[in-house]
Amino acid sequence: MDDGWAALRDRALHGVAWSAVQNWGSRLITFVVFAVLAQLLSPESFGVIALAGTYIALLRVLVDQGFAAAIIQRDTLEDGHLDTAFVTNLAGSVLLMAASWPLAHPVARLFDTPLLGPVIQALAPAFLLAALAGVQQALFERRMQYRVLAIREFAASCAGGFVGVGMGLYGFGVWSLVGWFLAERAAAVIVLWSASPWRPGRQITRRHFTDLFSFGIHLVGSNLLDYVNRRADNLIIGYALGPAALGFYDVAYKLYTAGVDLVTQTVSSVAFSAFSKLQDRRDQMRDAFYKGTQTASIVAFPAFLGAAAIAPDLIPLVFGTKWVPDSVHVFQVLALVGGLHALFYFNPAVLLACNKPQWRLGLNVMNATANVIAYTIAVQFGVVAVAAAFVGRAYLLAPVELWMLRRLIDVRTRTYLRNMAVPAVAAGAMAAVLVALRIYAVPGWSSGMWMAVAIPAGTLSYGGLVWLLDRTLIQRLVRLTRRLGA
Repeated sequence: MDDGWAALRDRALHGVAWSAVQNWGSRLITFVVFAVLAQLLSPESFGVIALAGTYIALLRVLVDQGFAAAIIQRDTLEDGHLDTAFVTNLAGSVLLMAASWPLAHPVARLFDTPLLGPVIQALAPAFLLAALAGVQQALFERRMQYRVLAIREFAASCAGGFVGVGMGLYGFGVWSLVGWFLAERAAAVIVLWSASPWRPGRQITRRHFTDLFSFGIHLVGSNLLDYVNRRADNLIIGYALGPAALGFYDVAYKLYTAGVDLVTQTVSSVAFSAFSKLQDRRDQMRDAFYKGTQTASIVAFPAFLGAAAIAPDLIPLVFGTKWVPDSVHVFQVLALVGGLHALFYFNPAVLLACNKPQWRLGLNVMNATANVIAYTIAVQFGVVAVAAAFVGRAYLLAPVELWMLRRLIDVRTRTYLRNMAVPAVAAGAMAAVLVALRIYAVPGWSSGMWMAVAIPAGTLSYGGLVWLLDRTLIQRLVRLTRRLGA
């Protein structure tokens, strides 16, 4: 094996290990905080913050302008690139923060939600915090120094959770969610700047801006469309059905995305950096892609199908009975596409590493158009129908992404699907076992008692079936776990 490839593989695995610490540690804390606040706050509070977050997310795309990804992707990087990116992002964030004050109340009137205006104004500093963190984080990702990012996310989650839960317990309502978010992002910036030796200088030039902009401009358009893909459902539900309905949808969607993030971001956050270093060795990139997606499928398929099976007991136990049945049904529908999304998280990393941001842009145009049309039709039938539209669009356009992968790194659809066959069959059988257990559970069992039996039973049935069908998958996962811990 090529020494350079072996060294990169080891660096990537080390990065995955620290990325796992970052994602699983911080996500666990975030999940606990979210569960506590879900018990304390109303669906309307979560709906208002979801609408405000949708506004903030839109303008944050404009702050970065794709410069962070350009910093990671470039073969050669000069101080001028970093200085130019930092100053440009900082100036843009100040402008957007100032613009949010007069824009907040018209946005609130548009959604007929008066509280939305002051919430948007309170969240405006998020633009500045994002700009302060952007270049620093890109540098750590470029160097695959994920230990610092892990510490950063863990510290930020702790700080934000302390503030959010404290405010929630003292009856601050929706402002608990605002305090949680701002405290978390402020702590993240402090840790990044404390750990990084880089400081902005004065080498700000038109040439460096052009270098970054020529790559980033395609990514900005793609990210804006990605925003539509991720947030159009919030906008349409909030406008048509109001903040309470959006709150039910948002809790289920956050539980779904937490699962996707836990399964995929541990690896996919490292994938772009690793794939970028293999952009001239497409065979090795394809091999890494196959292994990464197969590993993700081993975890993602049982995680989502299992969670869908136990959702009727999991959601009321963790978040409270106020979220039943709407949030339960939305989550069960979304879980049907969780495995696919876990695998497709790798696709943008391949497109960008192969210097095809315009392909990602085109893909997002199709996804965004299909989403807006589907959501607009589905919202007339409620939030569960919107979730079903989300799932249907994903499967409808999946062949387009597979075609792109074949063109770039010669991914064969038959090989790709064969890699997922055993995890898919085993996960389906496990879900059937869990459904049967729930149907025939001993009468009078509480949700906690039932899940205490169901989760080990599901894990054993899935692991046992994978072992019978293809034990090399279990052995590979064990070897990977050992190498991550080395």
